[in-house]
Amino acid sequence: MSLLNATEGPGRILLGTVRIARGMTQGELAKEAGISQGVLSKSESGAIPLDAKRLATLAGVLGVPKELIATPVSEIGSSPYVFHRKRSTLPVSKANQLRAELDLIHIQVAGILREQSSEVRLPRLPLPEDGYDSPEDIARKVRLALGMSGGPALHLAGVLEQAGVVVVSRSLGSSRIDAIVSWPSGRRPLVLLGDHAPADRQRFTLAHELAHAVMHQVPTEEQENEADRFASELLMPAVAVGPQLDRITVPRLAKLKAQWGVSMAALLRRGRDLGRVNDTQYRALNIELSRAGYRTNEPVQVPREAPSLLSRIIQQRLRSGEVVADLARSARMTEDEFVDVYLGGVA
Repeated sequence: MSLLNATEGPGRILLGTVRIARGMTQGELAKEAGISQGVLSKSESGAIPLDAKRLATLAGVLGVPKELIATPVSEIGSSPYVFHRKRSTLPVSKANQLRAELDLIHIQVAGILREQSSEVRLPRLPLPEDGYDSPEDIARKVRLALGMSGGPALHLAGVLEQAGVVVVSRSLGSSRIDAIVSWPSGRRPLVLLGDHAPADRQRFTLAHELAHAVMHQVPTEEQENEADRFASELLMPAVAVGPQLDRITVPRLAKLKAQWGVSMAALLRRGRDLGRVNDTQYRALNIELSRAGYRTNEPVQVPREAPSLLSRIIQQRLRSGEVVADLARSARMTEDEFVDVYLGGVA
């Protein structure tokens, strides 16, 4: 099918998604491309086809191959909701930009891996409305499905990648958002993880986003609390960590942080939630953490999660005789962008 024909007929194309991912408004793109905003709007919605000249112009302004902006939005797969762990002060425009970027990464990942969602071993376990299964119950089921031991999950990204989840760690352009996740039908679950947070927070964020992918199909009032409960059980199983939280002290929290790979604050909260730390002890220990400056800068360095699935497949394809241009084409990226994003700027 030609590029021109790919935009014909009803249905939105990725032009709008690419524009938003690039941080541009319709008016800005229309001005840069020298076309009317009305034509651009109708082209994004699929109401009118793009002629070859406009297609090339828009692709040049956006810095992407023509094939990408002509791709039907339906090719991404339907995703009922995208979840992100963010602060309330994150601008809506930035959140929309990251959601659009996530859609494009789904396209890139599919091209790089050349694999289907049938290879995903992570189960979808929607949280039942009747409360029969709790977030903790579902976390235990996920641990079992992923073959995790009963102890610390110190290499969570690697375990998830082995189960078919794609984890991408990079700058999100804002410290006000830690991660974003989606699991469209026909695609792998994808977590876009910010690289700005301390490693212990980053690991909890990864578990938190995993909870959304597994449990939540639509937004709910309790979704963030439920995701935190899932993450706590996934990273700190009650049966294993509970006895270690009796008669807890700040020095003991530091030692447990090294063992479990989560923050001292998370361990203290876990102790309270499990009934191992009473309210009086909880307040006193939080005061002690604050006075020591540990609320903003905890001691003990936790190893950072290091996703490797995409880089490993890229190197395998290069060793097999493919060139960078081949990989960039399969990811529907320009060669320069592919090198910058996936090869660290070195071809």
